[in-house]
Amino acid sequence: MSEIPPVLTVTAISTIGAADVHDENADSWVVIETAEQGQLLLNLPGPLYDAAVQATRLPADQPGPGRLALTDDEIAAYRAHIAALSDADRGA
Repeated sequence: MSEIPPVLTVTAISTIGAADVHDENADSWVVIETAEQGQLLLNLPGPLYDAAVQATRLPADQPGPGRLALTDDEIAAYRAHIAALSDADRGA
C-alpha cells in the first residue's frame, strides 16, 4: 500500500443479487450510495459478494477467496488514518 485511498461515506446500500441465481460463481451486483459520489453500481464477480459480506465479521488479515488480507502495517496505517478522521470530525 503506497497511500491511503480516498474515503467514501456509504449512506445506503442495496443488493441487486446474482446475475444467475443458479450459478454460485455468477456476478452479484450492489448499489451503494455515498455522500461524496452519489450512487455507485458495483459488480462483485464470483466469490467477491461473499467476501464483502464476510468482511464485516472476519479479521482484516484473514485470507480467503476474494478477500484482501491486509498486513499488520497496512492495518495500523488505516487505523491511524481513521483515528485522524474521527478526531477531525470531533474538532480535536
